[in-house]
Amino acid sequence: MEPSADEYRDALSRVVAAATFRSSPKLAELLSYLVEQKLAGHGDRLKGYPIALDVFGRDEDFDASSDSIVRVQMTRLRRALGEYYAGEGAGDPFRLVVPRGSYAPMLEPAAERGQEPSPEAPVDTSTSPPAQQGEDIVRSSSALNLRRRSWGLLAALALAASLLIIYWPGGERDAVLVRAGEMPDGPVVYVAPYAITGSDPAIARVRDGLQFDLINYLAQLPNLAVLSLDERTAKGERQLGAGGALGTQPSRKGLRPAFVLQGSIDGAGSTLRINSSLVRMPGGVVVWSGRSAPIDYDPAQILKVQSKIALGVASRLGQPYGVIHETMRQDLENHRDLGMERYFCELEAYEFMRSRREGQLGRVKECLERAVYDKPNYSDAWALLSWMHLYEAQAHGVGDSPEALEAAKRAVAANATNAIGYEYLALALYRHGEDDAAREAIGKALEISPNHSEVLANAGRVLGALGEHEIAPTLARKAIQLNPGHPPWYWSGLALDALYRNEADEALRYARLGAADGGLMSRYLLASAYAQAGKGAEARRVLEEAARAYPGVSKDRREVVRQLRIPDFAAEPLEAQGLLTR
Repeated sequence: MEPSADEYRDALSRVVAAATFRSSPKLAELLSYLVEQKLAGHGDRLKGYPIALDVFGRDEDFDASSDSIVRVQMTRLRRALGEYYAGEGAGDPFRLVVPRGSYAPMLEPAAERGQEPSPEAPVDTSTSPPAQQGEDIVRSSSALNLRRRSWGLLAALALAASLLIIYWPGGERDAVLVRAGEMPDGPVVYVAPYAITGSDPAIARVRDGLQFDLINYLAQLPNLAVLSLDERTAKGERQLGAGGALGTQPSRKGLRPAFVLQGSIDGAGSTLRINSSLVRMPGGVVVWSGRSAPIDYDPAQILKVQSKIALGVASRLGQPYGVIHETMRQDLENHRDLGMERYFCELEAYEFMRSRREGQLGRVKECLERAVYDKPNYSDAWALLSWMHLYEAQAHGVGDSPEALEAAKRAVAANATNAIGYEYLALALYRHGEDDAAREAIGKALEISPNHSEVLANAGRVLGALGEHEIAPTLARKAIQLNPGHPPWYWSGLALDALYRNEADEALRYARLGAADGGLMSRYLLASAYAQAGKGAEARRVLEEAARAYPGVSKDRREVVRQLRIPDFAAEPLEAQGLLTR
């Protein structure tokens, strides 16, 4: 029998009165909203869009593809409910639950309680609630149609990976579970509450929301351990390097490097200005600072602006080519005694991916191979090794790389929530000719980390090549917007889109920007853009330069196009100009 409204409200009152929810009033408000909507008969209409507007103050142009507030808060709510019923609420006669795949709460009698996941266990975000139109840029796109595609490939990979794990040295049979419990190998980022100037108490709510958004966005980026500093602790760290606990810690071999993100929110009349700085610890050196433009304090818009600022700051700091990774790379080059040799391999790999320096590939590959030999479930290193194999194959004019595919499979087997692993799995599968599987893998990467610039950029390229022209350019533009320091190849997704739309001027502009990375694919896209613009001589020159830069590549350009899987619409201008004969 369905519990009564009184039983729902009694369970709700018990939950929101608990310490967990008193310290998180927004979660209490969210749960109250869901329960009241359910009791009003609107449970079947509970969707992310109205929740974003009614609970989180977003405006009518809310777009879940760039603002994950509802999904993130629902994850927190489920976790908080699990904590409550595992502790304070263990004796309650009923339990409120929000099943995965739905926003509508349910009330379960105590006798029906099952084993609740530990609050510390990894949260499975692979079954987000069904999206309404426009709610999720990946899941709702008619181009991707990810809903109707089976996850069978990934399940098969997991099965195959489990067989591999059995034979890994060092007793790595439980590699996935072990990996889930490990802290990332990279630095720790502490996010402190921002200081406040101004008397408006509403600014404190902005400050709290900004801290939450910063933690949320940074936590989605690879290999960063992100921790919150509470206000009491942060007061002792406000003058970092001048007596705070972090500032006074001596530098020791093996001490994990740390960064503290701090700042202030200045309120003057109806205007706010947000200042941020990143402090390198130990030492207290400010390695980055930024200041927002003046923000009109409009309660109807402030949450949207707050989230946008947080996303911009987090992206600037934490992306693979951002401030934190670049600072760490420089530190580790000078101080190899930090005890982070494996992480140094990652940073060297990202540096090579950016610079493509001649003669460095072998050294970077060897470093990554040592890392995965020492730690066979090192997912990030397997993923980067996959990329290196693909790059090496491309340098010889060969598209497919079994070694790249195998490494990518090991990456996702070692960590099923590694977006980078799925990203490079998608690249390897695409080069292998498994288009549907590549769509699945890049869709999974986007679902795990929808604000990771490199994932977005490669998604724009892969999906554009696969004909997903509605969504691919959107992803490519978002990648560029999120990561101002991005490498040149990010432009290739937009170059592909312009070639498809036969916009010769745009194609040439983006292809020129992309070709700065010196890659073989980028050079062929530039040649195609020149050909589409009717500049056959320039296109021929680019192809001849590519042949000199990559002497191991076939002289049969049509074969190169086939091996690299350059899509027909990008190859047609070259064919029309008679440039694919040799």
